Amino acid sequence: MILEFAVAAGFVASAAFALRSVRRRFEAPIEPPARPVPEGPRGLRVGDVLLHGDAELWLAGALTFDEEGFVFRLFRTPGNERAAYVVQLDAEGQEIALVDPVEVPEGSVPVELPIHGHRVVLRRRGRATVTKEGDQLPHSTEHANFAWLGGAGGRALFVLDFIGGDRLAVAGELVGAELFELLPGGD
Repeated sequence: MILEFAVAAGFVASAAFALRSVRRRFEAPIEPPARPVPEGPRGLRVGDVLLHGDAELWLAGALTFDEEGFVFRLFRTPGNERAAYVVQLDAEGQEIALVDPVEVPEGSVPVELPIHGHRVVLRRRGRATVTKEGDQLPHSTEHANFAWLGGAGGRALFVLDFIGGDRLAVAGELVGAELFELLPGGD
């Protein structure tokens, strides 16, 4: 009888242990799979929203221009009266320009150019590889010649000549990070 009691107690103990293990497995919180963390600085991303004054700038799409390590990005901001495009000049997204399309004379971009009554001077010129991401972007090709001109008061002009395509020129002003708030939507 003692042997039967010991076998029954062992069976009850092992069943209780198995029941606790199953219950713990179902009660444990289910964590979503971890998203891969992008390498390098966050910067601006497609889907983000920039708040600048009373304007909300939704970054619907981006053209990335890479000239052997010098990288800048042109974001399309549809449906916004403040700026048709945002240009990101640094990896962290701290130096941006709010810009709109402008007319620039055909041909090679000169070293100096008057734009909206202000003189801008060449800061950088080059040939870049272009990659696309997102929606509502202007027609582009895989390569572009670009010219970045700047002037007093943070004036900026970007002339983008897509190889085998059209010219896009945008002008506006540089804006420091302290003047806008980032709502990350591209994560």
